[in-house]
Amino acid sequence: MITLFTFCDIPWWLTWLLPFLLGLALGWLLWSRFKSLFDQSQNDLNTSHIKLSELETELENTRKKISLVEGDLAICRGRLRESASGPSTKSASFVSTTPVTNIPSGGSGNKWAAAIGNDQLQVIEGIGPKMDSILKENGINSFVMLAGVNASDLRNILNKYGDKYRIIDPKTWPQQAALARDEKYEELITLQKELDTGRSDTVTDITDSKLEKFLIKAGVLKSWKQDDLKAVEGIGPKIENLLHEAGIKTWQTLSETDISVLQSILEKAGPRYQLADPTTWAKQAKLAAEGKWDDLQAYQDSLDGGKEK
Repeated sequence: MITLFTFCDIPWWLTWLLPFLLGLALGWLLWSRFKSLFDQSQNDLNTSHIKLSELETELENTRKKISLVEGDLAICRGRLRESASGPSTKSASFVSTTPVTNIPSGGSGNKWAAAIGNDQLQVIEGIGPKMDSILKENGINSFVMLAGVNASDLRNILNKYGDKYRIIDPKTWPQQAALARDEKYEELITLQKELDTGRSDTVTDITDSKLEKFLIKAGVLKSWKQDDLKAVEGIGPKIENLLHEAGIKTWQTLSETDISVLQSILEKAGPRYQLADPTTWAKQAKLAAEGKWDDLQAYQDSLDGGKEK
């Protein structure tokens, strides 16, 4: 007997399973191909990123080398200008200034020069400890050297040390250094009061002088507010209050007050003030009122507790 096999003899579930299996096999083949292409693309992308990173590193190294060359070139230019200008001639002339507050009291000339020297670059407005070390690292270790370098050369030096120094403006540094080199300290103080951390384009009011602060800290400069009677040797806070209560509140008024009046004020205040000697107060106050700080300092150096020896 011959057995015939027909399509109808195939179980119904097999007619659904076969297409499913064929579709699954086709999907797997397509997914495998896609994954292979994706992995290859990912590898190519990673390789490109590595090459790009290497190129960026090489570019940054090239920029640093260029900055180093520019900085060295700036130093060479400064030294050439210094050689061409020859040795500097120092001037001992001073400009008398009388600012409203923070008035320097004596001590200029030799005392100031001895304290400042020729390499205290940090008295320059805009130069701190880190900047001082950077300049000296690049061969700028004195006022003479700094005065001989222009702002663009200084900018090139700062660029060698990264973006954090881009905000610094060295434009006034050579000018300040030239004044310090020539010992024109009072002119430098006046200039610094018109600057803001070394910049001349951001000032809206009179600022403190860095040189003045340095001299005060070094103990060679006294600082008084306008009409501070304690600038007169022999007058302390308590005696100053007595004079204020008597209507004597300025150097000019004190300079015009008779000694007998001053003595009377002290006597009325009690026995503990009778040892004070006001005989030199008017003369000291007159020098202060006229802004003759060097003369006042010299005169006070000759006194003994506010009294003439």
